[in-house]
Amino acid sequence: MIREWNQNGDDNAFQYEEREGCITILQWKGSGDTARIPGAIDGACVVRIGRKAFLSNKRIREVILPGSTEEIDDWAFAYCSRLAVVRLPRRRIVFGKGAFLQCVRLEQMLLETDGAADLPEADMACTGGLLAAAVHKLDDPYLLNPPEAGTAEWIGKWDTRLMQVLHTPDREGYQQTILCGEEDIGSMENNLEYFLSQKRKGKARLALLRLLYDRGLRRGVRGELTAYLREHTKGCPHEEAWQIVREEYGNRREYYDILLDTGALTEQNFDAALCDMGTELAEMKAYLLRVKEERFGSGGFFDSLEL
Repeated sequence: MIREWNQNGDDNAFQYEEREGCITILQWKGSGDTARIPGAIDGACVVRIGRKAFLSNKRIREVILPGSTEEIDDWAFAYCSRLAVVRLPRRRIVFGKGAFLQCVRLEQMLLETDGAADLPEADMACTGGLLAAAVHKLDDPYLLNPPEAGTAEWIGKWDTRLMQVLHTPDREGYQQTILCGEEDIGSMENNLEYFLSQKRKGKARLALLRLLYDRGLRRGVRGELTAYLREHTKGCPHEEAWQIVREEYGNRREYYDILLDTGALTEQNFDAALCDMGTELAEMKAYLLRVKEERFGSGGFFDSLEL
C-alpha cells in the first residue's frame, strides 16, 4: 500500500511503500531544498530510495539519507540540477543505473557513521569531493563505494581513473557524437572545435579538483596535473583551465591559488588574466592585484585601474 509521509509541513513530504517491515521511498513531494529521509516510520526501517524517486527535481540542494539505507535505485536522483550535497551512511549500498545521472552541481558526497562524521573535517571534505567527482566527472560507478572511499587503495584507484581520462585523446568520442546527432548537424554540440574544448575543460576541472583535494596525491600525478594547467592557461593556444576558473569558480580564491601555486599564473600572463576578468569579479581581481604587487612588484598598467 502506498502511503504519504509529511513532517514539518510540506518541506519534507514523500510517498512510501512498506513491505515486510522495509520501506521504499517512492516519490519525493517536499517543497523544501533539503530532503531529510528518516531511518524508520512506525517501526519499519527505510532501506531503499526507489526508482526515479527524486527524478528531475529542480529544488533539492541537499539530501540526508539514514544509516539504514541499503539501495538507491535506477535514476533515483537523476537530473537533480541543483543537488550539491548528499550525506550517505558508510556502508555497502547497491546503486542502480544512473542513480545520480546529470547531477551537474554535485560537489560533496559526505560519509557518516551513525549520523556523525567519521573522518577529520579536512579528510571528510576531500573524500566527499572525490566521491562526488567519481559520479559526475569521472563517470566511474566502481568508485561509488562508501565503505572503501577515502582509503589509500581507493584514492589510488581514483587517480588511476583520473590518469586514464587525462591521457584519452580529446577527439575520442567525436564520431559517436556525430552519429547520435545526425539531425543536429551544424549545431554547436556537433562542432569539432567545441567538442575538443569541452573535453579540455573536463580535464581541467578534474586537475583543479584533485589539486584542491590533494590527500594521498603522488608526485608523478601532481606533476602531470600541474603541467596540464600550465599548458591550458591564459596566453596558451588553448585556455580552458583559465576559462574554468574565471567562468565557473568566480570569486573562489582557492582555485586562483592553485593556478598561482602551479605556475599557471605568472608575471608573463598576469596582466592579460586581470584584463580578462573585466569588472564582474571585483573581489578576486583585488586579491590578485595584491598578489601581483607582492610577487612581482608594482608599477604595472593595471595597478592604476579602479576596480
